[in-house]
Amino acid sequence: MRWFQFGPSCWLYSAADWCRDELVGARTGAVGIQFLEPLYRRFRPELTHFLRLRQSIEIVGVAWRRQHISLDLPAVSGPWTISGTDVILDTVTHRRRIIYPKGILAASLALVGLTLACAEFDPEPQIALLKSLQSDVREKAAGKLVIYGEPVVPRLIEESSSDYTRVRFEVARILGRIRDPRATDTLIRLLDDRSFNVAAYAARGLGDLEAKQALPTLLRFTDTPARIFRQQVVWALGRCYGDTAHAGLRDSVQHVVERALHDPTPDVRVAALQSARQLGYIGMIEQLLRLARDQSAEVRHVAVQALGQVASGDTPRLSDSLTEQQLKATVDVLLGSLQESHQSIRTKAVRALEAIGAPETAETALRRLLARGTTEDQREARRVLEALTEPQMGT
Repeated sequence: MRWFQFGPSCWLYSAADWCRDELVGARTGAVGIQFLEPLYRRFRPELTHFLRLRQSIEIVGVAWRRQHISLDLPAVSGPWTISGTDVILDTVTHRRRIIYPKGILAASLALVGLTLACAEFDPEPQIALLKSLQSDVREKAAGKLVIYGEPVVPRLIEESSSDYTRVRFEVARILGRIRDPRATDTLIRLLDDRSFNVAAYAARGLGDLEAKQALPTLLRFTDTPARIFRQQVVWALGRCYGDTAHAGLRDSVQHVVERALHDPTPDVRVAALQSARQLGYIGMIEQLLRLARDQSAEVRHVAVQALGQVASGDTPRLSDSLTEQQLKATVDVLLGSLQESHQSIRTKAVRALEAIGAPETAETALRRLLARGTTEDQREARRVLEALTEPQMGT
C-alpha cells in the first residue's frame, strides 16, 4: 500500500486505503470504508490537499530512485522512517527500499511546493478499472474514487452513460456514496437503466440524497418485478418524502408504502416499515401489529421496534395517537414478543415496553425474563423493572 503520512487526518486516508486493499473479501472492505466515510467527510478539505501532495511526492521519489538506486542494494523488510521527522515513506514502486538522505527529502519537498498548485488528481486510471471483469478490482477502484469525493463527480456523471453495465453499476454505487446533489439528475435517469441492479443502486443513492424531486420518477417503478429494485424504490420513497411535496404525491407515497407492507418479499416489507417511520406510521398501527407476528424474523424485529416508536412518539413526523384499545393491543403483542426465540427481538420488545412506560401488566413477564432469560435478557429486564419499582418506592 502506497502512503505518505503528513498529519493526523492522513491516517484516516491510510486506514480507509487499508480497509479496501488488505481486508479479506470485498464486502468486509466495503464495510470498513463505510465506517470511515463520515470521518473522512469531516477532513475532506485537508485530505484533498494531502492527496495532491502525496502524488507529487511519489513522482519526485520515483524519478530520484531511477537515477540513484543501484540494482544490487540489499532489500529491507518492512516500512522505514526518517528519525527526527514526522514523515513516513513507503517506496513500493520497487521491491527494494532505501532511506532517502535528508537533503534529498528536503529538495523533494521544495519541488513539491513549486508543483503543488498545478498537481491534480487524475481519476482516469481508477475509472478505467471499473471495466474490469474482476469484482474485487472494481471494488478497490470504486473505493478510491469515493475517497476522492466531489472532484470526480463530473467525470463519473460522464461514465454513467457507458456501454458497460458493470461501469454504470459502479458509478451508481459511487455517486450514492459520495452524496453530491449534482448527481441527482443522473441517478434519476439511471432508474430507467436496462439493468435492475444499476437501477436499484440509483434508487438507493436518491434516498441517501433525500432527493425530493425524484418522487414522481420513483413512483413509476413501485410495481417492478425485480425484488432488489422494488425494495430500494420503497425505501427511497420514505427518505425522499417531504411535507412540501404536492398533496397528490404525498397520498401516492402513503398508498405505495401501505401496499408494500403486504409485499410477499420480506426485504420489501422491511423497507416499507422503514419508510413508514418517515411518514409517522400514520394509519398503519394495525399493520404494525400484524407484522409483529410476521413469518420473517427480520420483519418481526423491525415491526416490534416500530411499535415502541409509534407508542412513544419517536418518529420524524407526528404520528397518530394510540387509542386505549390500540395501546392495549400493542402491549399484548410486545409481551408475546418476549417469548421469541431470537434474542434481538426480545431485546427490542423490552425496550419498546420501556419506551411506552412499562405498564404494570408487563411486570410478571419481565420478572420471568429476569429469572430465566439470557444475560442480555436479565440486563434489559432488570433496568425496566427498576424503573417500575422506583415510583412505588417514592410513594
